[in-house]
Amino acid sequence: MSKVELIKVDELGVSERALWRSLRQGQESLSSPYFSDAWVTQIARVRNDVKVAVLLQDNGRIAGFLPYQQLQTGIALPVGGALSDYHGMIANSDYRVDFQQVMQQINVKRFDFSYIPKAQACFSSYAWVEQRSHIIDISSGLDVYLQQRKQRGSSANYRAKKRARKLVKDFGELRLEAHSKDQKVFDQLLRWKRNQYKKTRNPDVFASKWTRDLVQNLFEKGKSGEFGGALFALYAGDKLIAANYCLGEGDVLHSWFIAYNPEFAKYSPGLVLFEKMIEHLAETHIREIDLGTGNYRFKTSLANKGRMVNAGFVGNSAIVALIPSYKYQLRKWAELMPLGSLSELPGKAMRRIDLRRGLA
Repeated sequence: MSKVELIKVDELGVSERALWRSLRQGQESLSSPYFSDAWVTQIARVRNDVKVAVLLQDNGRIAGFLPYQQLQTGIALPVGGALSDYHGMIANSDYRVDFQQVMQQINVKRFDFSYIPKAQACFSSYAWVEQRSHIIDISSGLDVYLQQRKQRGSSANYRAKKRARKLVKDFGELRLEAHSKDQKVFDQLLRWKRNQYKKTRNPDVFASKWTRDLVQNLFEKGKSGEFGGALFALYAGDKLIAANYCLGEGDVLHSWFIAYNPEFAKYSPGLVLFEKMIEHLAETHIREIDLGTGNYRFKTSLANKGRMVNAGFVGNSAIVALIPSYKYQLRKWAELMPLGSLSELPGKAMRRIDLRRGLA
């Protein structure tokens, strides 16, 4: 039987946080800011359902941590729910634990996950879907990165340069403002993003107060080299045409929310912004920009690296596993059928349900 101690985030002491950080060191699968204890702390500031399962060895020493949110239904979600693009256990790569036993001890009926690194073998038997997360690796410099993209047949850089020249001709010189502290720019980005959600009939991430408070807190905190939000804004002349709000920690940035002025849509402002960001960040300490999952054209054309993640659930009984099992079986069946875009509908429906539930 695995031994588990359940605590609140503010009960993590200096030694526990130091261990948390040391467990992540050297593990590429845990390099994302979403695995930071600072991320868990920020979510706990705006939600009251965040808990940490402390996984103990037989001698009582801490082996790892599993942060999560527990709904009133007894179902657990990753910390940050819909806003978390990575999650999982903070432990050494060779650590093994029976998660059904863990769930019994923390009184959780089911733990749903969407983006657990495939490297966390403990969850492999509970995974139903495998996805690729797209990453811009600039650790070897801009020239190497561009060459790798060229070898893969990506024409995004050429298209972006063409659009950039057109923007300069029509509106004036392009200017990237990195790590912007302009509240008006940040507010404009959120307005663009919310209009985009409405237009595409997707759940509005910022309809919930806790999500607005979270991104605002992280924006005010900024990324001072450790953990925080980082806003990048692109101007053509004096016009703000696109913005990208990232979550960052150390030498990793995760593209979180990107949006643009719809009046400039024909210029592909989002793509131009990314290319300008890459050029700028390649000259800094940043080694990778994570784009997350989703086979969107801009992600597949910009990325030169990938990381596999799993989606699924851990249930402590056949009854609580029945409905999600059926949903995943339907999704897998549809994705295997030659139905064109219809094959994607069950997966999209599941993501929307998870999003709404996570935003509650």
